[in-house]
Amino acid sequence: MDIETRNKNFRFAWLGTFMAGMAFSEAIPFLSLYIAQLGNFTEAQVGLYTGLSYAASYIVVIVVSPFWGKIADKYGRKPMLIRTSFGMAIVISLIGCATSVWQIIILRMFQGFFDGYSPSAIALISAETPQKQKTKIVATLSTGYILGGLLGPIFGGLLGTIFSYRIIFLLTGFILLCVGIISLLGIKEDFIKQVKQKHQKKESLLSIMTFNIILLLSVTMLLQLIESLITPFISLVVSKMISDQSYLSLAAGIISALPGLATALSATPLSNLSTRHGEINIMLIADAILLTLYLFLGLTNSLLIFGILRLLGGFCSGALFPMTQVLLSKSTDKISTIFSLGLSAQSIGSLFGSVMGSIIIQFVPLKNLFLIAAVV
Repeated sequence: MDIETRNKNFRFAWLGTFMAGMAFSEAIPFLSLYIAQLGNFTEAQVGLYTGLSYAASYIVVIVVSPFWGKIADKYGRKPMLIRTSFGMAIVISLIGCATSVWQIIILRMFQGFFDGYSPSAIALISAETPQKQKTKIVATLSTGYILGGLLGPIFGGLLGTIFSYRIIFLLTGFILLCVGIISLLGIKEDFIKQVKQKHQKKESLLSIMTFNIILLLSVTMLLQLIESLITPFISLVVSKMISDQSYLSLAAGIISALPGLATALSATPLSNLSTRHGEINIMLIADAILLTLYLFLGLTNSLLIFGILRLLGGFCSGALFPMTQVLLSKSTDKISTIFSLGLSAQSIGSLFGSVMGSIIIQFVPLKNLFLIAAVV
């Protein structure tokens, strides 16, 4: 593939991941508030149903993601981009039409069949990028999703304040429809199907599972577990710290966006640092700082301090999440398969994190989730 086409693909992939990141982040932070409007629920019930709704899609992703990865390595990565964007557009629009919490849970399960736009985009771009440029390219591509994740909660908060939470999900579906059109018309893939030799043995998933890959997938799972232990309940935590509830959606959106802002600002500089000092060293330092921040998050009662700590935590996430993706991209030539396994690992973490969170808050105050995250 020539450089011009490769650069064009990168631009469209970055735009697609940016829009996908914005779409998901403008809706998901407000899922708990949306659920609260569907019935006369207690805070504990809202927490439980929110956790179940989060977990529902990840149960399916865990099972189907490796399958989609093998299909992508065999037939191409672009079809996966089209599958996930158009499929998610339909499902999330239907969530905006739900009239009961169980409809949301069922639709979230269907969402799991179509999850994974960002890993698919990273796999496509990584496969056509020279090895020496992968760290910078993958880290830069990740900023698209991160920047989208920054704007999404603020945009969603404004929509929730002015209109309703239903409008947020319907607009999210429309944005994902646009992502599908961009992927279909903008990205070109010169995929060469690998011809299996006559006496070549069929390669199983276990054949690529080296110790380093297992370790990276475990780190991916734990990072996502911590994130999902907290993220579904951020809006509920903010509601305890704000006096004027009419600004709850906007305040929750801003607080949700702060980690994305920090991650977007830090991802590229940290990728440059990692080329000089190594990805693992940067990740160890970031992990130690994040642990300390979670301890303080569990102790503060100030919304301002809470926001500042979330912002600082985003700088650490700018090291942990993208660097893990970079190390995975360097670990094997089965790019789509390894990123699909990474998505399954994220989904396992999301599943257990959201379920753990929904159970824990039945017995302890919401802010204790941050103290538990620090221990994990």
